Amino acid sequence: MARRTNYFEDIDQHERLVNLNARVPKDLWRRVRVQCLKEERLLRHFITEALRQRLRVVGRSGTGST
Repeated sequence: MARRTNYFEDIDQHERLVNLNARVPKDLWRRVRVQCLKEERLLRHFITEALRQRLRVVGRSGTGST
């Protein structure tokens, strides 16, 4: 069984967190949760990494379109 992580244990001391509310298709949300369980990682880390990756891609292409 995976070890449960303290919510604040791995936060960079210089990085402040905020809440994000977004409407996501139910099937996509389920797939993300299952993937996080398989990888034994926090959902918050998965979403943060995905957002950062998306911003890097958009920054390189020079377009703001989705």
